[in-house]
Amino acid sequence: MQIGLYGNKMSDDTTYIQLMQYTAGTSFMFLLWLCAYFFRNGSGNRLRQITGWVLLVWVIQSVKDIALIWYPTVRFEFLHHVFVLIDMTAVPTCAFLLFELTRPGSMTLLRAALHEIPFILFILIYAFHPMEMLYESAIACAVAYGTAVMLYVLFEIPAYHKRLKQSYSYHERIDLRWLYIILLSFVVFLAVWSLTSTYYSEFNDTLYYLLTCIIWSLISYFINRQEQVLGSLTTRSHQDVEMPQENGEEPHQFTIHLHRIFEEEHLYLNPKLTIMDLAQAIGTNRTYISNYLNNVLGTTFFDYVNQYRLSHAERLLRQTKMPIEEIADRSGFNSRSTFRRAFLKRFGCAPSQYRLHHLPKEIEKEISLTR
Repeated sequence: MQIGLYGNKMSDDTTYIQLMQYTAGTSFMFLLWLCAYFFRNGSGNRLRQITGWVLLVWVIQSVKDIALIWYPTVRFEFLHHVFVLIDMTAVPTCAFLLFELTRPGSMTLLRAALHEIPFILFILIYAFHPMEMLYESAIACAVAYGTAVMLYVLFEIPAYHKRLKQSYSYHERIDLRWLYIILLSFVVFLAVWSLTSTYYSEFNDTLYYLLTCIIWSLISYFINRQEQVLGSLTTRSHQDVEMPQENGEEPHQFTIHLHRIFEEEHLYLNPKLTIMDLAQAIGTNRTYISNYLNNVLGTTFFDYVNQYRLSHAERLLRQTKMPIEEIADRSGFNSRSTFRRAFLKRFGCAPSQYRLHHLPKEIEKEISLTR
C-alpha cells in the first residue's frame, strides 16, 4: 500500500497509480505551455497578461502536486490539510480573471490582495492552531466564495452586454456568452475539488487533473480570441439628464448633424465602428453621444448604427442581384448570422424571403437563370 497525494492511501493496482501520475504530469506540462504562451503573446493585452499570471499560480501548485505524487512522504494529516489550504488560494485567483472579463480594468493589485488575504490567514492560523473545525470551515468558505463569485458573474454578464451596446456596433469576439459554459465547468470543478479535499482516491485525483486540462483549454481558447475592450466600457446612468449644448448645437440640430454624417460618410459600413470613432468624426466626446442616443433618441449606439446597416442592406436586396452573404459584408455587418438575426427582427422575415417579395421582375429572372 502506497501513500499518495496529500497522504491518501493508494491501492496496490499500479494501473490506477500510473494513470494518476500520467494525468498529473500532462496537466502540469499543459498549464506550463499555456502560461508561456500567454506571457509571450500578452504584450499590450491586459486580459492575456492576467491570464498568464493566473496560470502561473496553477503551474506552481502543479509542481507541488507532482513532487508529492512522486515522493509520497506526506503521511501526516496536518501537512495534508496545509497543502489543501494552499490549493485553496487558487479560488480567488480564478475570480480575478472573471472580474476582469466582466469589468475590464477593474482588478488592481490592492483588490487582488484583499481577496487573497482571508485565504492566506486560514493557512497561517491553521499552521499554529491545527483544528479540524478550522480546516472544514476554510473549505466551506472557499466553496461559498466560489459560489458567490459565480453568481455575481452570472448576473454581471447581461450588464456587460448592455454596456457593450453603448460603445460598439458589433459583438463578435467581444461578448461574453461563452462565459456561461465556463461557469458551468467551474461548478463541476469546484465540486470535484471539494470531493478530493475530503475523500481521497486515485480516481478523484485523476478526474481533478483531467478537468483542469479541459477547463483551461476552454478558457484559453476563448480568451485568446477575445478582443480587448479596456477603457471603452464605463457604467453610465440611463436616467434622463439635461443634454449639454455641445459645440453650440441644440439636440434637434445634433440629430440632423448626426444623420448627415452617417449618410454622407457611410460610417456604418465599417464593421468595427465604435462610439469613439463616431466621436472623433463629429468632433465631440463619446459620453455626450451616448447620453444623446439614450436620452433623446431612446436607443443604443449598437441599435442606431445597425438601423443604417439594415436600410443599406434592404436597398441592395431590392436593387441588385448580389448574393445575400455579400450584401451582409457590404452593409457593414461583422458576421452573416448577425445580419440574418437583425434583419429578421426588423422586417419579420429572412433576407431571402424579403428579396423574393420585393425584387423587381427583371432582376429576379436574371437570378433564376444563374442558378
